[in-house]
Amino acid sequence: MDLPMKIFTHSSNPNQFAWNTIIRGFSISLNPEKALHIFIKMLRKTFEPESFTYAFVLKACAKMNAFQTGKSVHVIVLKSGYGSHLFVANTMIHLYASCADLGSARKLFDELYQPNAVTWNALISGYVQNGLADEGLRVFHLMRSEGIRPDDVTVIGVILACAQKKELELGRWLHGYVDDNIAEFEMNLNVWTAFIDLYGKCGQMDVARQVFNNLRRRDIGVWNALIGGYVSNGCYREALDLFQDLEMDGFYPDETTLASTLTACRHIGDLNVGKKIHKCIEEKCSTFNSILGTAMVDMYSKCGCISEARKVFNNTPKRDLMTWTSMICGLAVHGYAQDALDIYEEMLGTGLRPDGVTFVGVLCACSHAGLIDQGLHYFQSSMNTYKISPTAEHHGCIIDLLSRSGRLSEAYEIIRSMKSQPNPIIWRALLSACRVHSNVELAEAAVANLFKLESDQSADYILLSNIYASNGRWEDVETIRRKMGEVVLRKVPGLSFV
Repeated sequence: MDLPMKIFTHSSNPNQFAWNTIIRGFSISLNPEKALHIFIKMLRKTFEPESFTYAFVLKACAKMNAFQTGKSVHVIVLKSGYGSHLFVANTMIHLYASCADLGSARKLFDELYQPNAVTWNALISGYVQNGLADEGLRVFHLMRSEGIRPDDVTVIGVILACAQKKELELGRWLHGYVDDNIAEFEMNLNVWTAFIDLYGKCGQMDVARQVFNNLRRRDIGVWNALIGGYVSNGCYREALDLFQDLEMDGFYPDETTLASTLTACRHIGDLNVGKKIHKCIEEKCSTFNSILGTAMVDMYSKCGCISEARKVFNNTPKRDLMTWTSMICGLAVHGYAQDALDIYEEMLGTGLRPDGVTFVGVLCACSHAGLIDQGLHYFQSSMNTYKISPTAEHHGCIIDLLSRSGRLSEAYEIIRSMKSQPNPIIWRALLSACRVHSNVELAEAAVANLFKLESDQSADYILLSNIYASNGRWEDVETIRRKMGEVVLRKVPGLSFV
């Protein structure tokens, strides 16, 4: 926009078209705020804006998420008499939807006499982008009942809604509609990217791959959708194979590609590919951003290279909460409890507020190091200071911490005070500690609750039997063994991954 701005600045008497053109240019640029500056300058020159001017300014407000400024422009629009102009009204709906004021967006929509496809699309997309897929689908069905023909923007918005709700049947209907009108949709890769994403989220990776294979041309978004689908469905090796195919086809991976591939490396422990991606990032990117930094920290931690994870963390200049949390959890799992707690305190010093996952890492660190008082302090802090409702993972860490230290009665009381039903993992943590500390009474209570939840796990019977045996209660041992013979038990098989 530098050259157009120079030409505009040197114009002695720019006309309406010139003002509109420069405002529009900045409204779709990386500096949309300049569109507002020029609009204000235009008003000071006593130039009268027209409908297109307002539409471009409102588009700039939407791109900046400048809600209050947009409302002020809306007032000027109404005073100028352009509120009923469809082009301006569509932009207003888009603005309010972008700023999550869907009530105002719907009110504007309902006041229009004859909304066109762009109007319907703006409302559908607004609902979907704000996580209200049900409302978006309702508007789509209303749109069809009004006889408005869906275009590519409609299809993309509805597919995204289907992906949120896992509405596979409607997604398939849309796929058939697109196939029936292939000339209209074939060249829009965003449509096919949305379909691949939908099928991936619905677990239909064979169909997603078929859509991918049938495309005559692809962009990086299409590749990312399929790689992300494989990762989210646990097909990590397929994701890494596809990453190699991407490079062989001459595509350069972007941030999304690299983050998804690192996740695949983390899950299957493929350190070699992880290091290759790390090198690729170092060669092509001057610094790690928070997304790549977090993915790298997580990958190295899960692959057992905690020192490398720490180096990446230190070299990530802009760390978000997920970056800090990944480092805390990585250190905690590897037994570096004090380092994890030091990182947590350092994070607090930056002004970031921890979330539930952060506290799982902190409590895990305390549990591994036997830091009872600190663990209880952090547990209370999560609830009282940060208003985080404890999950089963938080309770599990505290139960493990107290149980390892022999404070079984306290652990049992915490379990009994849980608002939600304790899961089998929590009861087994208590049961295992009862085995170590020979506490028969609490072991029986733990097993009684386990039998209510899962009566087919052989390990629970064996643990209780061993506790009875260590206390010389041989009759009870015989009773347990007899019961094991009466019920059908399920033994989870061991496995190893090479």
